[in-house]
This record gives sequence, C-alpha cells and structure tokens, in this order.
Amino acid sequence: MSDDKYWQDVKLRDPYIFKKAEDFFGETDHASGLRQPAKVSYEPGDQLGVDGKTNPATSHGRIFRFNDGTLILIQFMRPRVWRIRFDPNATAGSDYTDYNSRTIIEDTLSKLIAVLDAVEGVNWAVELVEDPQYYILQSVIDPKGRDRKVDVQLWIRRDPFQITAVRVLSSLQPAEKIPELQVLNTSNVQQLALQTANGGASAIIWKTKPRGLAYRDNATILAVEKSITADFIGFGEQGGKNLFKKKTYLNYFNFDNMRYQNVYGQGPLDDREPLYHSEPYFLEVDSLPGYKSQIATFIDNYSQICIDLGMTDQTAVRIATRFNAFHGIFVAGDSIQQVIQQYTSVVGKPKLKPRYVLGYHQGCYGYDTEELVLDCIKRYREANFPIDGMHIDVDMQDDYRTFTIDTREGHFPNPQAMFGKLRELGIKCSTNITPYISNVPSESYKTLNEGLANNYFLVDKRDIDPSAPNAEHQRYVEYGTGSTYFTAPIRDKPDYFVKDDYNFSEVFNSGKPFHGGVYYGWGNGHPGHYPNLNNAAVREWWGKQYQYLYESGLDFVWQDMTSPCIAEQFGDMKSLPFRLLLDSDGWSGDPNSAEKKKAIEIWSLYSYNLHKATYHGLNKIHELSPALKWRENRRNFIIGRGSYAGSHRFAGLWTGDNSSTWEFLKISVAQVLALGLSGVTISGADVGGFEFIENEHDYPDPELIIRWTVAYSLLPWFRNHYTRYRDWIDGPHKGDMRKDGKWFQEPYAYQLHYEQHKDQFQGRDGEIYRSVLKTCRYFIRLRYSLMQLLYDAMFENMLTGLPIARAMVITDELDRSLFAKDNQDYTRSQYMVRNDLLVAPALKKDRNDRHKVYLPFPDEWFPMNLRPDEPLGVALLPKVNGGSRLRYNCLISDNDEQVPFTCAIYIREGAIIPKIEVRDYVPDPSLTKQPPNPITLHVYPGKDNEYDMYLDDGISRDSAPSHNYVPETSAGKGYGAARDLCEGLVDPKAESKFCHVKVSQETTRVAEDSKVRVNRKVTIRAPWNGYQGSLEELIDNNYTIVFWHEADVSLQSVAVTSDKNLTHTTDEKARATTVTVPIQQANSTAGVTVHLWFDDV
Repeated sequence: MSDDKYWQDVKLRDPYIFKKAEDFFGETDHASGLRQPAKVSYEPGDQLGVDGKTNPATSHGRIFRFNDGTLILIQFMRPRVWRIRFDPNATAGSDYTDYNSRTIIEDTLSKLIAVLDAVEGVNWAVELVEDPQYYILQSVIDPKGRDRKVDVQLWIRRDPFQITAVRVLSSLQPAEKIPELQVLNTSNVQQLALQTANGGASAIIWKTKPRGLAYRDNATILAVEKSITADFIGFGEQGGKNLFKKKTYLNYFNFDNMRYQNVYGQGPLDDREPLYHSEPYFLEVDSLPGYKSQIATFIDNYSQICIDLGMTDQTAVRIATRFNAFHGIFVAGDSIQQVIQQYTSVVGKPKLKPRYVLGYHQGCYGYDTEELVLDCIKRYREANFPIDGMHIDVDMQDDYRTFTIDTREGHFPNPQAMFGKLRELGIKCSTNITPYISNVPSESYKTLNEGLANNYFLVDKRDIDPSAPNAEHQRYVEYGTGSTYFTAPIRDKPDYFVKDDYNFSEVFNSGKPFHGGVYYGWGNGHPGHYPNLNNAAVREWWGKQYQYLYESGLDFVWQDMTSPCIAEQFGDMKSLPFRLLLDSDGWSGDPNSAEKKKAIEIWSLYSYNLHKATYHGLNKIHELSPALKWRENRRNFIIGRGSYAGSHRFAGLWTGDNSSTWEFLKISVAQVLALGLSGVTISGADVGGFEFIENEHDYPDPELIIRWTVAYSLLPWFRNHYTRYRDWIDGPHKGDMRKDGKWFQEPYAYQLHYEQHKDQFQGRDGEIYRSVLKTCRYFIRLRYSLMQLLYDAMFENMLTGLPIARAMVITDELDRSLFAKDNQDYTRSQYMVRNDLLVAPALKKDRNDRHKVYLPFPDEWFPMNLRPDEPLGVALLPKVNGGSRLRYNCLISDNDEQVPFTCAIYIREGAIIPKIEVRDYVPDPSLTKQPPNPITLHVYPGKDNEYDMYLDDGISRDSAPSHNYVPETSAGKGYGAARDLCEGLVDPKAESKFCHVKVSQETTRVAEDSKVRVNRKVTIRAPWNGYQGSLEELIDNNYTIVFWHEADVSLQSVAVTSDKNLTHTTDEKARATTVTVPIQQANSTAGVTVHLWFDDV
C-alpha cells in the first residue's frame, strides 16, 4: 500500500467526517455499541436545577430517565408544538437548560412562550398525568377557566418506551358547494334545513416507533412511524424530481456543490445531494385522509443531519443527528397554512424587505469594467425592460480583496460616479461579499490589517486525530461527480498565478491565523484568512467593513461562498478542515460556549452567523459616517447563497451554482415552493443557469432562457445570473483568457446575436431567437404590472409566515387529489401567487402546444385576461371547472398575439387582483421622483372573497408594522395567528407608517318582481391608515374598480349604486364595468361600498 493510500484510509476511518446518509444508517444498524433504551421513568428530582429549585426547562415539559441512566426532555413550545431533546452526555436533569439555539427567535423557552402568548392572546399550561403504563403530557388551553380545552396529548409509554401524540381532529368540509336558493324567504329556508353533526374525533397524529430512540458515539437516531397514506413535502432546497417524496435518503450538510452532482454524480434530480443550504424541515401530509391534520418536523442541529425516508423500513422515517445533542421540533396543525404560521412563530419571520427586491435583477461573473455594467443597463432600457438590480461579482474587487473596489483606469475608476449614474436610472447595486480576507500583504488593506492586529481571524488549532498526528499525515476529503478523492495540504496548493509559498507544517495546529484561500479557476484567486464569525465582537467588526462600499453607492449585499467555501487544497469538502476548532456560540447563554468545537460539529453555524453579522451591520451602517446618515431609515437587503434554517430572518436565499440545463429548470420551481413551506420569503435559482454546459458553451438554448424567464416571472427572487467569458484587459496576461464562460445570457443579447447571424437561424430556429426578447420583456413587464400583488404577499409574510409563491396544497387544501401520484407533475411545477393567481409554466423543451395544466377543485378558473400595457385587459374567456386537467397551447412564437399565452396563467373565481402601470423601476424616495402610479382593482365574478393591500413607500423601516398595529388579515385567521405585535418581534424603527386597505366582494341574489337580480357588493376600507404624507403622490387620487362580466351577463341590465357619488362606465368590448373611487373616501375606517347589479340568467 502506498503511503498516500494509507493516510487516505486513515482519513476515511476518522469518525469526524461527512458520511452519506445510506452509509451512516447502514453502518449504524450493524455496529456494535448502538444503544436503544427500553424503559423510561419519571423522577421528581430530575426536574430540579443545580440550585434545588424547579428547572425552568420543565415549566412546559418534563425530564424522563431511561433505564440506561440517560435523560430525555420532552416539552411543549406552543400548545401544538413540542420538542424532544436528548443528550447522551446529560447525567443530571440540570444539564438541560432553558436556553434555545440561535435558530429560535428568543434566547430561552420561557421568554419565547411569554412573548408568543402575548402575540397570540393564548393562556395555556402543560399538565402531567401518571398512569401505570403511561405518562401523559398534555397542553391545555385556559387550564383553570370555563373554556378549558385539552389540545395535544403526548402519551409516553413506560415499557417499551414510545411517544404517541393525540389530539381531536375535525373532518374536512366537503369540497363541493351545495346548490343555493335563488330567492330566500323564511319558510323555504326552514323547510330545507339539514341536520348536521360535528366530525370531531380523537386520533393519533404522530408517534415514534417502540424503542424509537437510539444513540451511538456522537450520533442520535429517532425513528417515527410513517403512515402508508402519507406523503412528505418541504426539505428546503433539496428539490429532487418531485415536491412530494415517499422514499429517499437526504443529507443536510452545507456544501459548495456546483451543478448539484458532486457526491452522487447523478445531478439535480437526485434528492440525496447535500446542497448549499440546510433547511431540515418537512411536513407529513395526508396521513389521516378526510381529517384536518398535518404534521411538520424540524431538526435543530448545526452538524450533519441524515434522513432515511422509508428506505430501510417503509413504515418508518428515521432522523439522525451525527453530532451534538438531538433537538427535534414537531408542529401539529389543521392545515399546512396553520403549520407554517406556527413554525415561523418559533423560528421567526423576516422583517419587511425593500420593494425593489421584487423587481428584475441581472448578475454576471464577468462584468469586470464600469463600461460593461453601464452598457448592460443601457441595453435593457433601450429594449424597454424594467429592471431594478445589478449584481457585480468579485470582478469589481482590487485583486480579490473583499470590501474593496479596483479603481484602476479601465476597471472601476470612479465607483461613486458609476453608482450615481445607475441610481439615476433606478438601479440598485450589490456586489459579491465572501467571508474571505486576502492575506497578500497590503498597507492599504484595512480589513486584513485590522483583523490581524485584533486577532479577529480563525486560528489553526485542531482536535488532532491520534491516528494522524502530524502535518504530513493530513488529508482532506473531497467529492467530485460521484467520486471521492483527497488533497494533501503538505504538498497540494491551488494553481494561482502568484504562487502561494506558505509552509503548511508551520501553520498546522500552531494557533496562527488559519491559512485558506479562494480559487476561481484559470489561476485566479489568492490565499487568505477567515473572520471568526462565531464571536460576537468579530461579527460587530465585520458589519462595519461595509462602510466604504456603501459610501461609494452600494445598496444591498450579495453574500457568497458562505460555508465558507475554500479551495480544496485548504480544507475538507471545499470548506474548513473538519477538525479545525471553532468558537461554539450556537446556544444563547450556553455555559459551555467558551469550549471549542470541531468545525464539523457546528458546520452550518458559521454561515448563519455570517448573514447575521452582515444584517446587523447594515442596520447600523448609518452610524459610521455622515455620508451614510441618510440610510438610517432604509430597509436593507442581503441575498445569500446558503446557510441554515432561521437565516431567512436576515437574508433572502438563492439556491447556488446551477447550470444551463433543462433538469435545473425542472427543479427550480419546486425548490422555491419547498422553501416557502418553511417560511422562506425570498428565494430562487439563477435564471438561465449560472454555469455553461459543453454542448451549449457560448450561450444557453434560447428556448431554455424563455421558459426559465417566463416560469420565474412571478416567483419572489428573479435574477438572471451567469458566468461570462473574459480575457485579461491589461497586465502581463493581456489578451489571454482570464476565465472561461458564456458569451451572453441577457435576453436582449439574443436579438443582437440573431440580427448579426440571421443566415444561421432559419425557420423554427429563427422564430425562437426572435421570440426571446419580446417574450421575456412581456413577462417581466407583466411582473411589474402585478408588483402590488407581489408586495402585498411579501408584507403579509411578515405577519403570517406564508410565502409569496405558494404550493397549491397551501391554498387548496380541500382538493385531496393534489396529493395523488398522478398529479405530481403539476404540484412541482405550478404555483399560486398569494391565493388567487395560478401560474403553470412549461418546464420542458418542445411539444408545448399541448402543455398539461391542472386547476384545483372545487373553484372555477378564468384564463388570464390582464395585459401589462393595457389599462383594462381583454374580455373574459369561458371559465374552466376546478379539477380539470387540460391541454394548453403555450408554444413559443414571435407572433404578438401568442406571446401572452407562452405561460398558462389562471385567475380564481372571485379573485381581487391589484394592477399598476409598468414603470422602468420600483419607486424609491431617494431616486428620481416618478409620477403617481394609480391602482386598478380587478374584481372577478364568483365566490365571495377579500383582499388585503398594503401601501407605503416601499423602502422605509418606519413604515413596517409595529406593536401599535393590530393585524387584520384574512390569511392570518385561525390557530397560531398574531393578534398583537410585541415590540421584540418587530423592527425597532417600525412605526406602522403604512395604509392597510381591505377589499372584499360579496355576491347575493335578490328577487325583484318577476326576475332575479344579482348584486356584487365590493367594499374598500382602511382598517389602518398610519401613512405619513400624501398617498396621492404614490397612487394618484382614485382607485379604479373593474368588475369583469362573464359572457352570459346582459350588459344592458348592469347598474351601479353606492353610498358615495361615484362615476362608472361599461366597456362592451372588454365586457367590464369600471368604477372610479376617490382614495380619500376609500382609505378610511368606513370606506366605500359599491353595488353592481345585473339580471340573473
């Protein structure tokens, strides 16, 4: 055996390495030393702290003792949220404390319960009932009052140990509405009255396997019963082939997994690949068909998490944490919506983000000069595209020095002037910020020099593997396209243009700053150090490093390489060495926080703290200089590449380095929907794909660009982002290739390319190229016309936790066919924008003249009739019954009449959709003032409905809701809903300076003489109006209500009445009646009511 092979084998035997989930479970199942407690008992002494008083960790739970002496803590966090904590090293009840992990919004469970009780207006307690066979922990609402109600019971069997959750379930209401009387009178209503019965029943909603907890070494496994009818959704960005999963392994371990193929080699359709972000959260749905019951599971652990979803045992879900104590949080609810609301009440909801985040963005690794950046925006504007964001990569840095700008002539010589020009055009800019500080000596590089002077960098101290004690023994394990390989830091170094001559032996375990580095390929990059972001003082220092960039004109941050990502010669799996010792502040108030932990034990905590440090730094950046004082009241934004659950409180998420393939497009919608189930507001993939593929090296397939742009046109995060071919523009390598990449990916560039090479693109190929610009432009403009709808959904997310883009199972819980296997093509590709706009994009190449669409039951649906640049729209086409599967011609065409149909979009009956005029960019008080943008409220016939709209300036922190605002949202009703906003949960600068407008429609029928008249009553009122200033400057003087009519309505019979003197008109061609409503009347507590009457047929 070669010496190299020997040390590689030593590395693979090290327990502190990443293991594939199937390997971990396989080894554990057959390993000696696996302990599986059989019995559990309750002892009052275990409930006490070190001071002899009741341990606050048991205020809403109890500590139980296993027959092998280990202890388990079972506690309620909310009446329908329970947590299981198991630490095999705990020997006394006092080893369990009241403190939460950083993921939870409050430092202690006691504080969390107190705050959320105040928010939700809930009075509850936990009771313990003892039985010879069971201990029963139960959450009780109003425990000593007249309305006492037992909510959830946890039946803990003593022998064999097993936990069973029970609660009373209600039956799902029938999906289809019964016929309604056309004319109501007392006698016929009484005669037709049906006797009804409540469908409530006690049921088991969740349970572990008997002796379902096992542990060995540092790992803990919990085995939970898996219902034969259940499906599983969520799992964060681990998209895979389907939104629903039945059998698979999953690995949660942040990894710079370019093209999603490095561990298993199968590509993006493989559920098992560990990706950039860890969101170990999933829902078990449809386990009790016919009843209102959904269950979510969240594993709160910063190390590797492995899931065996029915693979070893099809009746079990096994959840494993490789290191540290086990913390499992379980959430029960009547509906998926309710589960999301409760889960996000515990892990938090984001603060209100700037409205421009919802605009269209362009990013490129390769915009390496001011000229390229400005030219891109110029061409977008010339092509009549709205655009709000420009993302400039590390190309802008001075020789890969984070927080700097290359101000040499020909690069970015005057960044303030450049950012100023862009702001005049409405463009907000970000740049790529990695947690890496180049250690190439420079007197002017303040961040490096301060970090060294103050010991702010990670140091090279390791928990040495006794089998490999010396520097020359060290090997780092890497994965690439399904294969495992190793690097030896004693000899292997990145192929930098400027050689890295450091001596690994001198740095290894020395206490000197850890020596890592970034490598971007083709000789690009440098070695460097990494800030110790698990230290609060370093986090504060990190937040101040943005000063120069923001004084230059930067508006938001692109947080990249977050793991941190490191050249493979410097660490394991392109990140830190697994045994490098890090500060461990993962627990608030943790008495052992001073102890160092191996990097692999708290793997995702570093990236979590990176986002946290940037977030708090940006919110204080106005304090750093007079030039930044104007930013004091501005909302900030971070778009990050990967972190851990809870980081959505600080940043949006893009799903890492994909490539320009149809497979990546296929999973990209499902990824957003899955992340939305855990309350992640802003998420999305790089539209068009970041990396090139060899057979389409120069630019992506134009059809792929169209389909991806169209599919993402109404998803929350919408950024075209790619890597571009560039030559060196100066220096000793001038004229040589600096980096490989594509020629272009911007939609306008396809038209330019076509015009220059028309002879190469004939027939259908030519039509596709000609369609790129006009189709992408149309759907981007459509997005901007529906910006108020998107913003209202984002505002609502802050109150309810519900995502902007929603899986149909959130909005249409009565349609149980959505759980069926033969509907999975629809559930992973279709999405709802808020509640009433369904988007069904084609995600496959070709044959899209017969694209299949599914419309949820039982509602009826109208084909999309709004157009971005038409004030009204087109007449309604016949509605389609819910439950229908239909074929839709969404063929790509350069024919203007076909362009709107490139994507199937449907509007739910009774919908209320706000629409505005398309502008080049989202307005901002700090930018060139735009004329007022009036809001048109499109109201569709059908079921009763209401809509919540939120009006503010889109950027000020003080416009966000504060504790003086009482939420009144239709989406927020039900269990776990906020009835108040406590000061600690809102932006400290929030002052509720917004206007909440509620629009509702109610349809009734009234008998008049020999005919029946239909009355569509629309009410607009403002239950809250704290807006400071003139709303007329934002939205003009009037709302326009558009009542859309179906084809069978006699327009001659239409009449409009109101409690106010309003003007109206009916457009016969569009079959719509418009009513003009002054906003001063509508935006009041009483509001305005409009009645539209017509003859029933």
